[in-house]
Amino acid sequence: MKIRRSQLSTKSQEMKPLLEAVFQQLVDRAPASVYASVVYECRSKKSVTVYPQSVEVDDKSMVGVNLRYLVGATMYEEATNLIDQASLNECVERLVQRVVDHGGQDKAYRSPTWAERVAEGLENDIVEQIPENPAPETWVHFGVRHAEDLPTDQAEMVRLAKETFSDVWDFRLSLGEDHPARNPDQLRVELKFATDEFLFIDSSVRMSQAITRNRQIPVLVKGHDRSFVLQGGIGGLESVSLDADHYQTLYDKLAKALTAERMSPGRYKLLMSPSLAGVFAHEAFGHSQEADTWARERSKARELYLSKQPVGNEHATILNNPAIYDNGDSGFGAWGSYFFDEEGWLAKKQYLVKSGVLQQPMTNLTSSLRLNIPRSANGKRENFGHAIYSRQTNTYFEQGDLTFMELIGLVDYGFLATEPFGGMEDPKGMGIQVGMQYLEEIRDGELTGQTFKAPNGGAVQMTGSVQEYLENILGRSKIDAFSEGPDESVHPWNELGGCGKYHKEFVEAGCGGPFLLVDKVLLG
Repeated sequence: MKIRRSQLSTKSQEMKPLLEAVFQQLVDRAPASVYASVVYECRSKKSVTVYPQSVEVDDKSMVGVNLRYLVGATMYEEATNLIDQASLNECVERLVQRVVDHGGQDKAYRSPTWAERVAEGLENDIVEQIPENPAPETWVHFGVRHAEDLPTDQAEMVRLAKETFSDVWDFRLSLGEDHPARNPDQLRVELKFATDEFLFIDSSVRMSQAITRNRQIPVLVKGHDRSFVLQGGIGGLESVSLDADHYQTLYDKLAKALTAERMSPGRYKLLMSPSLAGVFAHEAFGHSQEADTWARERSKARELYLSKQPVGNEHATILNNPAIYDNGDSGFGAWGSYFFDEEGWLAKKQYLVKSGVLQQPMTNLTSSLRLNIPRSANGKRENFGHAIYSRQTNTYFEQGDLTFMELIGLVDYGFLATEPFGGMEDPKGMGIQVGMQYLEEIRDGELTGQTFKAPNGGAVQMTGSVQEYLENILGRSKIDAFSEGPDESVHPWNELGGCGKYHKEFVEAGCGGPFLLVDKVLLG
């Protein structure tokens, strides 16, 4: 099957001359010590939700421009969704006046050249899209690989979602009469196709990217319990493909929730699925390793990093990586991936914790300058009207060398957790909470088939100290945990999800890893 890459829409392509002209105005009007850049974004989302008696459709798009001056380590911005010459000229005037009012001559920031950027050691998926020796004026486009084109017609989206709805609903007839989830109260199917397009200009580069981010989620409900299957990533129609194995998993997960007993609170060995391990990684040293949180002294991680104090054992290795273009063995990219961040920095993996030792944090441009640490591709914003922060992309534990069955064999008594149910962190106090819909019992190295909920009948909560749990990791699986052979996949699986900051500022994020076995986990 022929592999293609996503291209910019005609609308975004036509913005280039106008943005070039505005950028030149910024350069001409700014003092020599001021760094100028222009960022254009076009975000579009089409979604369909199918219910038994109705269908909901939604089609939204948002376009905006940020004009930026960096003076020392302070970023000045003017944002607008009025993208015409007159409106942008007004933004330029306001921005110039703000810099004049700033006064003084701060040290100038120099944007790296293409040669310097490529020398950083990038994923082939990025390098192969960069032409040989591009000039600063050369537009370099990055597009997502895809095998099947996404439908552009809303009617076709509705047809696809209805087809999934029928397939899932009919699948229940293949289940045994005694299957607890054979007759659910409700089914709904959510299908969403989103495209984020960015154009970035500064004195050294011209870049564009088109990220197609898609998901399909069938949800079953019976009483107070539900189950769902998340399928999605960056790619084409193949990224939302579902089959009979997904449907079986969907019904089996609901059955496990329906038959779960109430557990006794206590400390247990806990084997986390890749999804749960990812939530743990995201909440443990994801938020606390965001450099703007460091700079505001809202994170214990900075103190721990400077003290060189270990925060975990040899199994505690956590990465953040916006450059996962093959997610596990799926053939499409991970949900939180892109080619460059919203400040024009090319994507590259980064260690946050390495064998129990904290590494430098994720940065955006200003936090990198203020802390005098290397820059990373983590400058993200909810949309053009929001501020840029240091944000996570795909956060995950590094793989180990054990199989799933070998990890199960290490458990005399404990639980397998597969279904995340939210999470929270305390970057200052290093506390953590991770929710799990239910637990599956492990006794003498085998799954017993019994499931458990919290003592109150709700979701089970894992609470305690981040450092304590990272010190109690007993082992990690390979990426291909159910194979005896060596890993064929390069990156552990990252589940699709989202991330908020300061109780707002929502962005897409992935989280994952291998199966992770942790001892003495407080569950209740």
